Amino acid sequence: MPKDLPLHPAAAAPPAGPGQELRARRDAIRGRIGPVAWVGGSRALLVDAARATLELTGSSPSPEEMEAARRDGARGAPAFAGTLGALGLIERAVAERDPTAPLLGQIHQVSTGSAEESGFRSVQIEPQFPGASLSPPQTIPLRLGDLLGWISGESGRDLETAPRAALFFARFLEISPFAKANFRVAHLMLSFFTLADGQPPIWFELDDAAGIREDVSRAFRFDTAPLTGRIEAAIAASHERIDREAGNPERR
Repeated sequence: MPKDLPLHPAAAAPPAGPGQELRARRDAIRGRIGPVAWVGGSRALLVDAARATLELTGSSPSPEEMEAARRDGARGAPAFAGTLGALGLIERAVAERDPTAPLLGQIHQVSTGSAEESGFRSVQIEPQFPGASLSPPQTIPLRLGDLLGWISGESGRDLETAPRAALFFARFLEISPFAKANFRVAHLMLSFFTLADGQPPIWFELDDAAGIREDVSRAFRFDTAPLTGRIEAAIAASHERIDREAGNPERR
């Protein structure tokens, strides 16, 4: 495995810090509202994760579509079909705790609404983020395999949820294995890492697009602290949302 793969210092035992605090807050909220309300609240956030993904990738669901998606899922809001379908795949895959290349291909296929199986790109594309050195097509299987192997190995699993997700997010975007929709897949995959750790779905907001670009570009330069902090803040925001709405499901 290339020595320059990690974008985060080599992992040791998980340190005391935000990761432990987020787990403690998760457990406190779940204990207070009960496991049924926690699961229901967490699943309700999938619509927001789908909505934010659509907005960040050029679509703007209407309030009516949001209401229909909350009420009936993709059946009531066809615009949400791809992103909600991909998040459903993620929900079912988190039991393994590790992402795989077939899962990424499925998420890409479903989230883009493609009728064909997703394959890696065969041409070079322009990077979406400053500082990215995108993989040539012939190196994509090796580089993506190295990333997934590291994430799934002892060092990757020893990372807290936020830095693990940050490392994957930035490295995946630097590889950009697909001809299009790489950011869409990366953004949806944030919830893979949180759900795998018993945390709720998370997302970034369109208003934060400039900050996201800067954080990702810094991660390419081996500084994942800002991106990690952004993910930690997103987890905390999802906690607050579940806690706030547990007694009032209409407040969304």
